[in-house]
Amino acid sequence: GGARAAMDWVALSPHDIQDFHGEPTAPAMFAKVFSKAWIYAAIFVAAWAVVNLALKLMGFGEKIGDQRRGTWALKSAMLLHHGLVTPLALIGIFQDPATLGMYTCFGCSEFAGRMNRDSIPPLAARALTPVTLGYFLGDLILLSQWNLTKSGAVENGLMLFHHVASLTVWPAAIYFDWVARYVIIMLSYEFTSFWLTVIWMLSAADMKKSPLYFVAGLVFTLSFVVMRMVGALPQLVAMWNAPPWSVELEHKAQPGGIHPLCWLFSGSLVLPHLLNLFWGVKVVNGFLGVVFKGSKKEKNGSSKKDK
Repeated sequence: GGARAAMDWVALSPHDIQDFHGEPTAPAMFAKVFSKAWIYAAIFVAAWAVVNLALKLMGFGEKIGDQRRGTWALKSAMLLHHGLVTPLALIGIFQDPATLGMYTCFGCSEFAGRMNRDSIPPLAARALTPVTLGYFLGDLILLSQWNLTKSGAVENGLMLFHHVASLTVWPAAIYFDWVARYVIIMLSYEFTSFWLTVIWMLSAADMKKSPLYFVAGLVFTLSFVVMRMVGALPQLVAMWNAPPWSVELEHKAQPGGIHPLCWLFSGSLVLPHLLNLFWGVKVVNGFLGVVFKGSKKEKNGSSKKDK
């Protein structure tokens, strides 16, 4: 009964998830993976256009609040992506013995090796990764609609780097079936992105004082700390126990068409954790700022009087 209850990724996925075979070269890899991802980029851009048009027909001008209508439409399309991919990625994690085992035994050696490659390929990664790669592509195509302000230059720069880096290295994970399970975990992180988008919308709609804003901020902060920061620990332990960039481990995994440069892209698995650490500190500080704003104002008021 257990197997029957499992998600049928083959039936669910609009693209063929069993066809990831070909020459073990980078060009063949990109050609194969992006032949599946481009349609999702088109859907994402189309979703943006539909929302943008709908907002226009509803009588909204070029700006809604202090943000452009195009940016609102982009954030709406992002909500669609995050809301779709996140629950599916979480199901993928819970239904995969290797990934679940890695979390429950805190990255122990028994499961660490299976995170690199298990006896069965992670079908969830094959089904969902092209969808999110399509979202990254679509988001880059719509770069003109981003909220590009000087104050957000560092964040936007990092997001740009994040998209390009993911588009470069994620295809290798599913094409060569090496570390694809770590990618599924990264897809589940979009749970926090969903709430970040909600926060952006509430802020842009001038609803910062509403209880909704506080609740969304709380859910976002807690999920960021639990999923991206605490959840990183067992992953880092697993990477220590069975380093995906170990050429020795990759040779043992042959013959399976592992690209000789796999150690290079596997090393990039540490990068998201560094990015999350950078973002995490900002997230916690930002939330504490919201919580303690009231008491700070009172203090500032009294200190000004003292002067």
